[in-house]
Amino acid sequence: MMNSVYRCTTHVLLTSVVLFLFCGAVVAQPDRNSTRKIRVKPDQLSSRAGMGVNWVDSVDEAMELAQETGRPVFWYVPTVRNTFMDRKPVIDLYMMAGPFSWEVTRSLLNENYICVRAAPDREEINRYNLRPYEFVEPGFLILNPDGTEFAKTDKITTFHPQWFADRLTRFPGMSVEIDWTDTLGASLKPAMQSISAGDYETEVPDPGDASAEDELNFAWLSGVVEFRRGNHQAAADIWREASGSHPDHPMAWKLAAEAQGLGPFVRGFEVYRDIPADAVSDPRVEGSQSSPGVYDENELRLRSASFLLGMQRSDGGWVDSDYDFGGTDSLPNVYVAVTSLCGMALVDLAADLPEEDPSRERMRDALARAAAYVCDDSNINRVDTDEILWAFAYRARFLSRYVAVNPDYRQQLQDAVADLENIQMRRGGGWSHEYRNPFVTGTALCALKEAADAGATVNMEVVAGGCRSLARDRFDNGAYPYSSLDPRAQDNGEGDGRQIAASAGRMPLCELGLLYWDASNAESLRFAVMQSMELHDNLDKALKYDNHTDNMAYGGFFFWYDMRGRSEAIRYMPDSPEKNELIAQQRRIILALPEFDGCFVDSHELGRCYGTAMAILSLNLD
Repeated sequence: MMNSVYRCTTHVLLTSVVLFLFCGAVVAQPDRNSTRKIRVKPDQLSSRAGMGVNWVDSVDEAMELAQETGRPVFWYVPTVRNTFMDRKPVIDLYMMAGPFSWEVTRSLLNENYICVRAAPDREEINRYNLRPYEFVEPGFLILNPDGTEFAKTDKITTFHPQWFADRLTRFPGMSVEIDWTDTLGASLKPAMQSISAGDYETEVPDPGDASAEDELNFAWLSGVVEFRRGNHQAAADIWREASGSHPDHPMAWKLAAEAQGLGPFVRGFEVYRDIPADAVSDPRVEGSQSSPGVYDENELRLRSASFLLGMQRSDGGWVDSDYDFGGTDSLPNVYVAVTSLCGMALVDLAADLPEEDPSRERMRDALARAAAYVCDDSNINRVDTDEILWAFAYRARFLSRYVAVNPDYRQQLQDAVADLENIQMRRGGGWSHEYRNPFVTGTALCALKEAADAGATVNMEVVAGGCRSLARDRFDNGAYPYSSLDPRAQDNGEGDGRQIAASAGRMPLCELGLLYWDASNAESLRFAVMQSMELHDNLDKALKYDNHTDNMAYGGFFFWYDMRGRSEAIRYMPDSPEKNELIAQQRRIILALPEFDGCFVDSHELGRCYGTAMAILSLNLD
């Protein structure tokens, strides 16, 4: 599911295309391997989301009003100049239908700030350092009335009213004692408190003859409960009906966006799980990450499990991802891949639960539905090959683990292996996604190894062909190119540190794919892991950037993919003090990355379910 080349600005402009599907329900498939993106256009109500904030038209106008009133300026920056950040209008709508639609945020902004929503001009870019990659949208600045910067926040990938209330009440003289649930009213507050504690069986009391705001809040919470129970379409129906009943209320515009599948809640970015005050207390942390040291590994695992369970659809799929670089026709295969990864993570998480834990039954049910989903051929688009490698490889890996829980799936595992083997390229022996490259071949070889260890029969001729392809791509210095090369174009790269720096993230997984099948050695794996660790800053820079950066083609969507490969490679290294230190170092990196609610993300496109599942799998180091 990784991108093939730098995306040009034409891809960004495609976000205006119409027609989509609510939460992944594909209604029609375009032609084979079409890169056509069929995306929803916000309807009349959805397009008004966030307009309950009293926005002014420009930063200059905001500064004039700030000097007149003495109020600070809240400057929401939806994008910056010359950025290749993908889906800018989509991410903007997450903000508008999320925090800028909540009553607590609207009130804080309208009563205390002069608010502006605008991209910076050249002078503002230089003055406030709003350059691509250095400021990653979405984000905002708070400016003093004299125009100096009071605070700046970007890389916001988790929305929660408590976090925003905390950030908006830090300006001197503002109250910090705000309970955001008070805006829901006395009758609905207990239901929200239950939802925040992870209780999705709570009943939301009907407010009866109430105000439009109370009715809309009731509809919103009722839909939230239905969604968290897996009834995504029922939630959409509730929101759609309520938004049409009060079309001029700001909350109705949010409900309309969520009903269309465009809002941050249905995409997993807006959460209501209770969060410790310490998680949002440190203003120095990047974006929506947690303050350091708040969550231990056990708490992260519990919170990740709760989040994943609350995002699963009733048919077993996780369909929050909108990674459609291969076109809308590739999305079914993306959903199967992400569902398989979520299933793998839940297998790991379930193993930690005591037998008497009441959540075990829910976990078993979730796994059973996930297995049924990924094995249902109607959920696969076999005529589209852009992302099918990920669906087949991760499905095989999930079932390799699931058969230990449910041996009845052994035949389905064997079938998954056959599917993966059958898409091997006839010429060259490797695998491809959108194009042939070494990291997908490494992924396929790792999946076949896990399947073989689980008892499946693997075609060794296929394995040998994959190993030959991967070894042929490997430079003499241990680096791997971004795409598979003609052998005649190979270059030993001696003295070219850029080759290693550009491929350090994928090197451990590629080397592991060879070593699994005795086509490499422990020292080569060690070298790959050490390079990946030493050059981690290149990967870290791209975190949360929805495209390739200017830094050797790394991108946010590579972050957890590469971290997962590194963790697997470390685990396979021979026992030694050095391995123990690498385990500790990798664990420290991961434990410093949770969002303030205890989950994980690397890109908006792949989503928080993908990021959370991959982070949990990356923590499996022992």
